[in-house]
Amino acid sequence: MYKKYLLLLISVTTLIVANGGAVPTVVVGEDWSFPASVQQAPNSGLYSEEASPNYNVNLKVFDVAWKQINPSQGVYATNIQATVKDMPFATFASQNASTSPFWMRIWNSGDLWAPSYVKTLCNVGVIGKDYDGEGHLPIWNTCVWNEIKAMYRYFFLTKNMRADPRLKFIQIPGAFNWCEFDFDVIGNYSTSTGYTFAQFNTWFQTAMDDLVYIFNGENNDPTDDYAYKLIYTGEDYPFDVDSWPAAKNKLASDAVNRGMGIRTGITEVSNFHLSNIPAYGYLIDSNGYMVLNKSSILQNNPKRVIATENECYNACGYKVPAANIFYAVKMSNLKALQMGVNWLYVVNNDSYLKQYTAHWNWVRLSLGRYPNTAFDAWVALRDAQDKFSYGFSWTGAPYVKNYERFLTQRDVVGAVTKRGTTKYTNVVESNNGIAYEGRQTDIPNNPSIVFYLDDQFIVPTSNISTPVQVKVTYLDNQATSWILQYTNTAGVLVSSDPVVQQGTSKALTTATFTLTDALFQNNVQPGNSDFKITTTGSQNIEIWFVRVIKQ
Repeated sequence: MYKKYLLLLISVTTLIVANGGAVPTVVVGEDWSFPASVQQAPNSGLYSEEASPNYNVNLKVFDVAWKQINPSQGVYATNIQATVKDMPFATFASQNASTSPFWMRIWNSGDLWAPSYVKTLCNVGVIGKDYDGEGHLPIWNTCVWNEIKAMYRYFFLTKNMRADPRLKFIQIPGAFNWCEFDFDVIGNYSTSTGYTFAQFNTWFQTAMDDLVYIFNGENNDPTDDYAYKLIYTGEDYPFDVDSWPAAKNKLASDAVNRGMGIRTGITEVSNFHLSNIPAYGYLIDSNGYMVLNKSSILQNNPKRVIATENECYNACGYKVPAANIFYAVKMSNLKALQMGVNWLYVVNNDSYLKQYTAHWNWVRLSLGRYPNTAFDAWVALRDAQDKFSYGFSWTGAPYVKNYERFLTQRDVVGAVTKRGTTKYTNVVESNNGIAYEGRQTDIPNNPSIVFYLDDQFIVPTSNISTPVQVKVTYLDNQATSWILQYTNTAGVLVSSDPVVQQGTSKALTTATFTLTDALFQNNVQPGNSDFKITTTGSQNIEIWFVRVIKQ
């Protein structure tokens, strides 16, 4: 199927030998395979309301309403049932009898979730309704918060539930619809509460300190700290408090800086407001790439929890045509992984776990990885519109380039790419905007696409190679050919045998290269890259996804 030939190109220092490299194997479709030895990373996995071992969903919820565990002031109970949103909550005692690991929600702000004594004691009432029509109490009221804090302190410090190894994380502060601290669910806070931002922020900072202090044992002993089990459920800047000036609203970062983890729930809408997310450690750079701040407190602590939810494709009021379902699932999962997520909420049917088993297995095993613990590094090449207004601009705005995880692509002289030809519009919902998947070479002046591996994924060495597979998923839309090029242990720039595209299938196709002699030392030209893909045909190539897998 492949024609071997010799191509000699002389550069200043390097000889390129076209038939000295790997012989690719080519299979139609995308490839989600991984080495058989790969195990799930610590502090990671799929979680849901119920465990589903058949789909590797092994973390179930422990749900209680505030009123069922604190029916009267200073009185705590474990034998009362409750119903929230038509969901029956078993008693605290019966749920706590399980030996299985769990995650927790304590539903506290709802008028129907809180104990009846609170409204009388604190002289408060409903200050607004969420999108399900349920009223909520102002948990920022000093009296209300003191009662909530006392409840947390009793169960997690006095009874020491914070140290229970079964408890993987708890969503806090347990407020508003579905316990998500989403500030738009009851409208304009400054109007409905009469609070100024300064007043609200004073409560917020104190409340986060309170919860961290409780979970850290109310002492200065770092061996007794469990604040990493707390997950703040509010959105990131500047989406956190819509009612007050955005410059002041860095509440998610404030929570993370205190020692908490974080969770979002909108990664199904993967292009919108998920590019510049400082609480997660990601910012948009001047060229329109999402760049990880490697000193991020959150991303550098393997005990922390970074979570999201990917189940709203044909649920939650969304509707995705059948032809785009896998695309929507895939892109939301790539976005989650790019953000550093280690716990991912799923629902068996709504997340399409059965239909896309191979992809979901790869996702599950990819969760919670760091450069030095990852089995693969990857980049999804794309250019997608982020319709959220951040208040600043970048080259190409509002389009943002690529999803990248330990492998990056950059445009340099001689390897400046252009958008792919496949366009998606408003997948999942209108805020998701326009996405052009894949990136193309631009011959004759830019025949290559160059790539850079994280030096912690594969440490550059002088003469010792790391065996890898490189999997390149491309769109077979034109009759052309291309090669993979890298430096070997002898310092020679080696070219693989060519991949010859017929251009007739119009299908995504994956070429796999097994490299046993590659060194990744940032010395491949152009751009001092680690490796590159170069077109050798008369037409451009269009690359969608590249993975480097340690063998």
